[in-house]
Amino acid sequence: MQARRRAVRLPARAFAGMLALVAVLASAEPSTAEIDPFGQATSGLAACPVVKPRLLTPQEMRVEAHVRAERGTRCGMDGTCEAGGAYRRDPEINAQVIAAIGADKRFRDTSVWVTTSRRWVTLQGCVRSSAQQKALVAFVARQPRVERMFDELSIAR
Repeated sequence: MQARRRAVRLPARAFAGMLALVAVLASAEPSTAEIDPFGQATSGLAACPVVKPRLLTPQEMRVEAHVRAERGTRCGMDGTCEAGGAYRRDPEINAQVIAAIGADKRFRDTSVWVTTSRRWVTLQGCVRSSAQQKALVAFVARQPRVERMFDELSIAR
């Protein structure tokens, strides 16, 4: 009988502890947060403005969580996402794209930042010419596991 009571009390205690943790976390909610992998690949153009990561407010995070849940449901229904969700490999992909750009001598004189969200890669920053921009975009689009590319690069004047 005592073992049964203990078994009932432990989950109740765990639940109460979890509720306390949620309350603490909710009260300590950050004013903004970065949720997608982001990093600088090159820094060869000193005149290029620094690109900042996308920061979300708590309200924007709640909206984004809803949108991401819908995307996960859709790719699950379509059978197009791997187990763990559409965003699972983003940190790996982001790091791999940053390393690939940094290792390619053609892009040493650029300043490029990379963000990855559900295998979609966004390039921001500055390049020297439209030819270099096209080469960089094509290069990143060919990287393994990159599903879609967004070019937000500027040509330095």
